[in-house]
Amino acid sequence: MIAPQARPTAQGNQRMTYISTQRQVDSYSLSFTAMQACHLDALHRLSACVGWPHRRSDWATNLETGVGIVAVDEMQRVHGSAMCFPYGDGAAAVGMVIANPKLRSSGLADMLAREAVERSGSPRAFLNACQGDVLFYRGLGAKRGEQVFKYEGVLKVNLVAFSPIRDFAPEDFLKVLELDQTSYDADRSAVLSGLLATSDIRVIERAGQVVGFAMRRRFGRGYVIGPITAELGSDAVALATSLLADLKGQFVRIDTRHTDGVFQRFLGSLGLRCKPDVVTMTFGRSPRIGSPIGYALSSHSTG
Repeated sequence: MIAPQARPTAQGNQRMTYISTQRQVDSYSLSFTAMQACHLDALHRLSACVGWPHRRSDWATNLETGVGIVAVDEMQRVHGSAMCFPYGDGAAAVGMVIANPKLRSSGLADMLAREAVERSGSPRAFLNACQGDVLFYRGLGAKRGEQVFKYEGVLKVNLVAFSPIRDFAPEDFLKVLELDQTSYDADRSAVLSGLLATSDIRVIERAGQVVGFAMRRRFGRGYVIGPITAELGSDAVALATSLLADLKGQFVRIDTRHTDGVFQRFLGSLGLRCKPDVVTMTFGRSPRIGSPIGYALSSHSTG
C-alpha cells in the first residue's frame, strides 16, 4: 500500500515543492522533476503517442489546475508524466500517468504513479483508470471503486433548451463551490477556478437560488461537457441540453457514474457511444467520490 506522506500540495496557483531525483530506467538515466510550461509541447507528443486525445491547450489547462512530475533524460526529452490535482479537506485526484511505449515494461509508470500519490500528501487520493490498468493500480495498493461511463461521438440530434438556464456570473461562484463540495465532500476550488477561464458555464435557479451548474470547454477532438452538478436529474438534463444545443455536428464527450435515471436516459438518447471502460481506484482512506447530485465529471484526471 502506498502511504501518502505529509508533503506540500498545490492550492490555487501555488506549486508543489519538488526536489528532482535521478532514476535509472532501462538504459535511460531519467530525472524526475516538476512539470512546467516548457514541457507542454513534449507532453502533447507523449499523450499523442499513446493515443490520448489531449491537445497542448488541454495540458495547459491541467497545469493551471494541478501539479505534475515529468521524467526527462539528459537531452530534456520527456519520457513520462503524472499529475496530482489537490482538493481541500485531504483529498486529491491523480491522473495523466503516461510512460513512453518504449518503456512500457520498464516500471516507469509504476514509479510515476507512486510518486504522484505520495507527493499529493493526501490520505484520500484517487484516480480514474482504464479497465486494462486496473490490475496495475491494484498492484500499487489501490482499491477498485465505481465505474465511469464515457459517452462520446458526433452529436447528430437537434436539441432545444427548454428551461430558464442563464450564464454564470462571478457572484455565483460561492454557490457553485457549495454544490460541488456537496457532491465531492471536498473543496475543489483550485480545480474549478482553473476551469473558469476555458469554460462556458451555465446555472439553473429555483426560488432565486442556484441549484445546479454545468461547464463546457474545448477538449481533444471537440467539446467535453462537465462537471454537471444539480439537485434534480431534470435540472442536469436541462443544463446539458443548454450546452449541447449549438453543437450538432460537433464531437462531444460526457463522463458520468450514473447508471440509471432521467440523466442516463437522456445520454442514451443522444446517439453517442457509451464506453464503460474506466474504473475509479482509491488509495488510502477511501474518499467519497461523487454523489447523486454529481451528474458528470470535469475530466478523468481531475475527477
